[in-house]
Amino acid sequence: MIIILGGRNDEHCIHVANHLDKLKEEYYFLDTRNYPIFNWEATSQNCGSIIAEGKRISFCDIKSVYWRNYYSVPFEKISDDEFVSKMVQREKESALSSLFYSLKTNWVNSIKAFELHKKKAYLINLMKENNIRVPNTLITNDKDRIEDFFDKNNNKIIVKPILGGAYTEKLSKNDLTKERLDSLITSPVQFQELIDGVDIRVYAFKDEIYAIRIEADTIDFREDLNAKLIKTELPKNICEDCKKVMQISALKYSGIDIRLSNQGEYVFIEANPAPMFIYAEKQTKYPLTQSLINLLTS
Repeated sequence: MIIILGGRNDEHCIHVANHLDKLKEEYYFLDTRNYPIFNWEATSQNCGSIIAEGKRISFCDIKSVYWRNYYSVPFEKISDDEFVSKMVQREKESALSSLFYSLKTNWVNSIKAFELHKKKAYLINLMKENNIRVPNTLITNDKDRIEDFFDKNNNKIIVKPILGGAYTEKLSKNDLTKERLDSLITSPVQFQELIDGVDIRVYAFKDEIYAIRIEADTIDFREDLNAKLIKTELPKNICEDCKKVMQISALKYSGIDIRLSNQGEYVFIEANPAPMFIYAEKQTKYPLTQSLINLLTS
């Protein structure tokens, strides 16, 4: 029994389900926008059950979970008192996350990995402590720190959200108007040194490493619809660093983003715990789907 955490309208969920069908593997979708019915007992055993798509499934029967999308718990107004509605949402969220932490099965990937991914500054520090090259990074809402950071990085800076969800932009000092700097107080922003070079996307499955060189005409390759995806080989030490990043980030499977500088230096950016892979597989013919299915069914 395999649980697909995500919606039936998600391309990657559908893709994985179709391949599980071919193997005659039983699976069910768990879409948290439809809050599930479940029970869990505080024992050392894998004790409890969950109802997915109308079927009660014992925790003991769940072989794997493919975590594609966790939509959180939608807010529902159940009372005229907004505090009560928010408290109910908090309780539902806490119960579900406790279940995810407690369920003893093969998570690809686990809630721990996703929680770590939200703490990118912490992961950057962990990588640096493990002698992995990462970009100089400043996360701040203090406008007085920005000019010094520009100077330390030869005025070559990018800016991007801390959690993600928007494209990376290149900044110059001319972009830092008084209005823009003053707005920084409303929310911290992530600034990083700009690494001149090309992007490398690495799909890693335990000991399997598939590297792709991405030639794009934009700072953020996702904005270039004509970007070229080319198979490439990584030096042995960089492959070992990829495995180290996986271990640090509690990942079994990842899309690792690296920047290869014009000087030949590999700079690690981040490790995505639920990367999209269908397009990359079509362009490179790497067996990404099979590697993922092997993780789920082993």
